[in-house]
Amino acid sequence: MNSRRLPAGLITVSLFAAAAAFAWDDFMVITTDFATYGGVSLVDRHDPWHADVDAATVSSDAVGRWHDGLYYVVNRGAANIQVLDPAQGLATLRQFSVGAGRNPQDIAFAPDGTAYVSCYDEAVFLQVDVVAGVVLDSWSTVAFADADGLPETSWMQAVGGLIYLTSQRLDRNDWWNPAGGSRLLVFDTNAGDWLDAVPGTPGIDGIMLSGQDPWAMPRLSPDGAGLLVSTVGRWAVADAGLETIDLAAMQSGGLVVTEQELGGEILGFVVLDDTHGWCVVSDASFVTHLKTFDPSGGAAATVVSAGGYDFVDVAWDGEGLIYLCDRTYGAAGVRVFDAWSGGELTTSPVTVGRPPFMSVLPLESGATAAPGPAPAPLALRAPWPNPANPRASFSFTAFPGERVRMDVCDLRGRRLRSLAASADADGEGAHVFDGLDRAGRPLPSGSYLVVIRGSGGEASRSFTLVR
Repeated sequence: MNSRRLPAGLITVSLFAAAAAFAWDDFMVITTDFATYGGVSLVDRHDPWHADVDAATVSSDAVGRWHDGLYYVVNRGAANIQVLDPAQGLATLRQFSVGAGRNPQDIAFAPDGTAYVSCYDEAVFLQVDVVAGVVLDSWSTVAFADADGLPETSWMQAVGGLIYLTSQRLDRNDWWNPAGGSRLLVFDTNAGDWLDAVPGTPGIDGIMLSGQDPWAMPRLSPDGAGLLVSTVGRWAVADAGLETIDLAAMQSGGLVVTEQELGGEILGFVVLDDTHGWCVVSDASFVTHLKTFDPSGGAAATVVSAGGYDFVDVAWDGEGLIYLCDRTYGAAGVRVFDAWSGGELTTSPVTVGRPPFMSVLPLESGATAAPGPAPAPLALRAPWPNPANPRASFSFTAFPGERVRMDVCDLRGRRLRSLAASADADGEGAHVFDGLDRAGRPLPSGSYLVVIRGSGGEASRSFTLVR
């Protein structure tokens, strides 16, 4: 067994590297009736968010990932992997079994493209050939199990040549409550062996979590030096939350946001930067809420609440949009929010056929060991004139030649107009706002907010419009 550790400071997030590598216009939404069939629909990334409904059929218990131009669907109960090609309208290129009864949970890829699959109902971790459609190798996970012999491995996150697997360790004889000792297992794809997170002690062990029952997909921390893992503990009891994992030390840093602060269990979450995150939370009455929160700690703010257990997934496009899967009966679909202001952009959910279960965006979900350049700060100067009647000029600084986005919002955070401007060779830029909304209608007199976003961050200024 291997006890290699990652050097501190050598991990750089590439979670949204694909967004810079190519322009993408749509994403896949997995839908299900939780009974007989599931489907996948393609949804436009931007307004008006048209959906190509039921572009392919999948099982009623499926999750998905994107890798190297293809969507990979893990049909959990059906125990197979389905490969879909968006260039061919989500045609199924191949579909292959990973072994009946294993209940595969997730698929992850090493830097060389080798694929690995976690399993829930058998204590085994698989290496698969996604081209030939066969299982190549397997490793036992019995050493990480509780008394029932199953460690319940589920979601994964690849970081360089390492794959981190959530291990829930649930007691199937006690209504699937935590048996204690939930972990994050670490597999070294280069050595083909498990890493020991606690060297010097007998046997091999994973990273012990502070909370119990890791539920949602882990996320890379904004600086790439760690993982964020959410745990639910015992349902409807405030005993878990969101914790940080130091990848260099292979240790949990403890809970940074608690269920008490969030108001319930985290069903899914995304992190935009050090202080901005979104999550779907289920409260003690099993009513779900979409919330914003500070990943560094602190209370959450509710954006919108469901009438029951209806919100199931949240995704971020890496720029300015949040996608919510809303399964509300009679009004199911995908809802879109401004990632930074919190305002809802859709007037009604985007219909995707069956109720949505998961949004799968065409973004790679791994990290590399190559440090990237530090972005230059983005600055927005005071508008002139202010008050405006109705025109106002907004000047800014950014990377030389960089194209930035400018959003005009009301004070409730609703985006009224989106603009674009480019910095010159000296990093200077300006845009004159004409006082019109996205439909070309004059905005009424009042106070507004302009938010500018680029690779160097974001900045905002308020101004007053007088007519």
